[in-house]
Amino acid sequence: MRGFSRLRVQLWWERAFWVLPALGVLLGAYIAVQVAALADSLPTHDSISASTMTAILTAVGGGMITFTGFVFSFVVLLLQFGSSQYSPRAVSYFLRARATQVILAVFVGTVTYSFLSLVIAPQGVRSGAYWTVVVALVLLGTSLLAFIALLHAVGHRVRVDAVLSHLGHSARRELAHRLHAYERAEAVEPWDVDASKGRSIRYSGHTGQVVAIDVRRLLRQVHRTGAHVEVLVRVGDSVSRGTPVVRVVGRASDSILGRCLVVDVERSLSHDPLYSLRLLVDIALRALSPAINDPTTAVRSLDEIEEVLREAAKLRLGPRTLQAGSGAVLVPRVTWQDVVDLALLEISIFGAAQPQVTRRLTAIIDDLIADFPAEEDGPLIGARARLRARVEGRTDDELGSVALTADRQGIGGTLGSSARIAD
Repeated sequence: MRGFSRLRVQLWWERAFWVLPALGVLLGAYIAVQVAALADSLPTHDSISASTMTAILTAVGGGMITFTGFVFSFVVLLLQFGSSQYSPRAVSYFLRARATQVILAVFVGTVTYSFLSLVIAPQGVRSGAYWTVVVALVLLGTSLLAFIALLHAVGHRVRVDAVLSHLGHSARRELAHRLHAYERAEAVEPWDVDASKGRSIRYSGHTGQVVAIDVRRLLRQVHRTGAHVEVLVRVGDSVSRGTPVVRVVGRASDSILGRCLVVDVERSLSHDPLYSLRLLVDIALRALSPAINDPTTAVRSLDEIEEVLREAAKLRLGPRTLQAGSGAVLVPRVTWQDVVDLALLEISIFGAAQPQVTRRLTAIIDDLIADFPAEEDGPLIGARARLRARVEGRTDDELGSVALTADRQGIGGTLGSSARIAD
């Protein structure tokens, strides 16, 4: 259960928006209790009476409740803006910002401290009233600084360049992290197990998408039993009750194998190597829609997509066989063709009428063909041929030649051919 629990805990923590604010409430209560307990041992000050303390704490607590409600409304508006301007699935990028959660924790911690101190602060010890107010004012000042930090963080995160840069970095990091783990594994050949002798294990849980595959648990199971297991679904695939998810040849526990899939209603940026790439493509497609018509954002998405393709081209993609004793696990993985199609196919279809997009696509394809081995060229050459056919089918010869000229800025930059000669 350890490997499965680890994945579940990671997924839960990734999506747990309430944990840090709840810790802020507990911390505020703890500070209030400690200040009240130390009232007799703190230096004596007679400048604040108990009634003044009550008025200040009431003002701080009530004001912070209103202020916290305003901040929550601000965050909700941010989520609505992100879902309408970028992609509905980009909401998770805003919602899971740890900075926002920490700042909300500061706010609710200040509220908790203020109201709890009204109840437990010593009324007859004037030094206790003084230090209770001092701590409340310190927390209030911290909340104001946190609000300034929130404005900065939100202003940074809603910029389209920041969103695209974060998604591109996430895609490159997860590709390297998740797929490098299989570098020493054998390629799918030979897989000489007679599949007709095996049995299929069907999914029996709620409908969702495969967030992660617990390969460690699979390897422990096949090492003990000597079974040969083929996983039939990939991370990101949709599954519903009755979907075949595992085929096993040999003796192995169906229940354990079935629990090796982590399924949830939403894909994960930190477990799914291609989910961030999917979001980059979605943002580019939304920018190319007639309602928005923003090809510059699509070109900026292609800047990040190119870096993702460069990272993927360095990896040994495709299915891999993992050996464990006399048993083995066949793990399905994306191929280079899959990555190229996901990154470029839809954008080339919807952006064929935008010279800025087609010129940037041409620059990406030409540069990748020139920079990577010939065995990687097939999908790229196919993508270039499809792009050329779409562009030439929509424009005359003169405009078509301009639209297919490589330009890393789309329109306005140095031509790809000139830049390569200069290099």
